[in-house]
Amino acid sequence: MSACRKTSAPEQKAEDSISLYADEYHADNDIAMTVRSITDALRVGEPLDTLDYNFEGILTDGEGHPLYTDIQGTPGSWDVDVISPTTAVIRNVYLGDLLPDDLESYLASSLNLSPENIIETEEFDDDEETQLVVYDIDGVYLRIETRAAVAPNGLEGPLMSIIATKTPPL
Repeated sequence: MSACRKTSAPEQKAEDSISLYADEYHADNDIAMTVRSITDALRVGEPLDTLDYNFEGILTDGEGHPLYTDIQGTPGSWDVDVISPTTAVIRNVYLGDLLPDDLESYLASSLNLSPENIIETEEFDDDEETQLVVYDIDGVYLRIETRAAVAPNGLEGPLMSIIATKTPPL
């Protein structure tokens, strides 16, 4: 019967519940392990299969924390999509508080990439809303593209695409 009683609980702000939810959330799908698995398969010539790699859900920073919180305050969702036997794309599905530079640094560190792995490209040089970095990992190209986007409610945030492919950049 205690469930039927109405008690007055202190009011909780939406921001408090969002940060509490994000702090308590834990997942095991590390983005660096996902990228490493895809690039390793491509390096050894194994064709990518949608059954093995396609995924939609939460990717983490290696410690189980979501990489971002979306504009609704929930852990941000990612889509891993095999486009062909030699190309896969990983992208954040929604806008949120994603920190692209931190994510790129985490991936570079986890994959033992250095500035020597970066390939110069002039693509998007005149586009102020797009940042592009391409890494060469022993004949596998990791293209990290970040674009500024605006949600219908006016909030701004980055959309990232991480493309692993055997196809050399133009």
